[in-house]
Amino acid sequence: MSRSSFLVTQNTPQIQQGILDFYLEKADRFRAYFPGGEELSGSRPDFLALEEVSVQPWSGMVGCIVVEGTLTSAARALIRERGKFEEDRSYHPLQLWSYELINDTEVLLRIEDFSVWMVFATLSELQSLEKQKIPVSEWQEISFEPEEGVTPLPMDETDLEQITQAIKETFFPKHN
Repeated sequence: MSRSSFLVTQNTPQIQQGILDFYLEKADRFRAYFPGGEELSGSRPDFLALEEVSVQPWSGMVGCIVVEGTLTSAARALIRERGKFEEDRSYHPLQLWSYELINDTEVLLRIEDFSVWMVFATLSELQSLEKQKIPVSEWQEISFEPEEGVTPLPMDETDLEQITQAIKETFFPKHN
């Protein structure tokens, strides 16, 4: 089964909850990313306390860890609670900053920076989501392959620190 990549362009809580519930049932594993500071890592202790998890440093950000584990009923409940998008679009300290739902080795759903939702779906999954009134035809198909002739710029620790600071200033301005 081939998966296509989509950026979810509707960010209403009802649509996002439908997508999250759908993929929580299909996935068997999760990955949750936690930066070093408190602002984006409020749920870290709760995820570390889950059974059947492993912890690794994450090279995508200085001081960040990735917690990976089996989607037990406790993990599903925690992700459902902490991944919830607030009606007033505000973020709370326990909300998950970045996480993925995985089946075997395939990422099914990736949420980054709280509100960037990417779905990696088969045609049958898209059809199932449409039956649940999720407007998949409005999603933007995306590619993770670099365009021909484009070379990605390398990032060093200074770049990552600047990105981390920009996220903190954007989402938590009163803490700076």
